[in-house]
Amino acid sequence: MAFSAPYETDQYIAYLDLVITTTLSFAVMLIDDLTKKESIGSIQVKVKETDKKAMKNPSGYYLFTDLKAGTYTVRVDSDLYFSEEKTVNIASIPDKKNPIIKIILIPRPAYPFPKNATLVRGKVVSNSKNQVDGISVVVKGSDTKNITDSRGEFVLYFKDIIKEQNITLEINRVDEHSITAKEGKTASLGIIFIA
Repeated sequence: MAFSAPYETDQYIAYLDLVITTTLSFAVMLIDDLTKKESIGSIQVKVKETDKKAMKNPSGYYLFTDLKAGTYTVRVDSDLYFSEEKTVNIASIPDKKNPIIKIILIPRPAYPFPKNATLVRGKVVSNSKNQVDGISVVVKGSDTKNITDSRGEFVLYFKDIIKEQNITLEINRVDEHSITAKEGKTASLGIIFIA
């Protein structure tokens, strides 16, 4: 006499006589902008048009199945990264056998940066002392940039600074502030008031 157990997950139970077929529409690969590796922490990935959430496989890919042909907006939310959105047209995915969409995630100030990271931190508030989110912070003459979070805080991270470097930050494309970034250290601009 032989016994067989059904395949069980938190979403369904599959018995041997039950066949479930799904079609992979596309997979999302999330890349940490600092480490250039797989993202960390709790992350939600969904398609805005259907509010369908992705299933994460053991390899770290977020899978969307059985979507009709069309254009979708993938939204990524996390406590450690800024929210990201990317438009995906299923018909335009070049590799149908390997339909992977890459999304780079930018760390928030709450991200657990390594102790030896080269950082510049600060906080932006309005002249009325209200915190400001979504303000751009750019290193002048560089591609290094970030935005403020809901508390007005920002963090810039560097990999190419050896010893130290004087940099100028443009806050909201108007205010400029100079600071010295030192290799393996965190420099702070403190509180920056803007109009």
